[in-house]
Amino acid sequence: HSFFWIFLSAVASASAQSDPARLEDLTWDDAQQQALSRFGQQTLKAENIEWNHASSEHFIYHFVKRGTVERVASDLELYYPLIMKDLKIEDDRWEIPCQVFVFELDSSWKTFVSHGGMDPWVGAFYRSNEIFLPAPPKIGLSGGTTIPHELTHLVLDRFLRGKLPVWLNEGVAEQQANKHFVARMKPKIINLPLPPNFVYAKNYLPLAELTAASDYPSANDKVHSFYAESLRLVQFLQEEHPPENFLEFLQAMADGRKFENALDRAYGTQYRTVEIFEKKFKEIVISKTKIVEQLPS
Repeated sequence: HSFFWIFLSAVASASAQSDPARLEDLTWDDAQQQALSRFGQQTLKAENIEWNHASSEHFIYHFVKRGTVERVASDLELYYPLIMKDLKIEDDRWEIPCQVFVFELDSSWKTFVSHGGMDPWVGAFYRSNEIFLPAPPKIGLSGGTTIPHELTHLVLDRFLRGKLPVWLNEGVAEQQANKHFVARMKPKIINLPLPPNFVYAKNYLPLAELTAASDYPSANDKVHSFYAESLRLVQFLQEEHPPENFLEFLQAMADGRKFENALDRAYGTQYRTVEIFEKKFKEIVISKTKIVEQLPS
């Protein structure tokens, strides 16, 4: 949704910017290089990019322009504790900082994505305690939901025992990003627009297909349905049911349980079968006429 967020940043009030994060310059050396993954080390060797380095409380940054990384750092340090709190993570003993790579030029980002063998629609990503993202717009409110989305992947990776399937990992990241970004912006913008969070009936992915997926869709026409349904499924489970049920569901999925078994374990008293649950879910995710936006209260 890159064009959408550029537009939204343009209409956002500059007064909504985060408080500046305290940054300290770093002199990069071979010892610090060893803290990076092999992929991260290769990224710092990218041609035509003169990297600078700095740190804040929870992150180490690799960047080109100071002004850009200051905006990124402020958002990262703002959203990190909010996401932790919402996911009921109360004891943060993690001492190893996350490494953040900020690409100043759009052309540099596209080259990086292409050389990394990623899909061209990738707008940012997280892997192995490292976040990679293009520079956010210089106007208005930084980068929309991109930073809280990638931060959620980091939090899930650090503090959840086990590994979530891709669709659920993305669904939680989308839900947390939308929730916290909207909460931050709602007082500043009336009728805040959001990307569509519905699918048309003809594009609906049955839950059996969505929840069995071990990777992202290979067909471009299924990408929107994959993200929209993952988001709405997580929103429905977390925001319209007791929060402890969702945490139980999340851990059951991370432990490798099938969707239907995890659903029965956490929500079995409310939905006797997956078919009953899916009928309810389809009512909220399929739109036949117009977009219905649901903002958190």
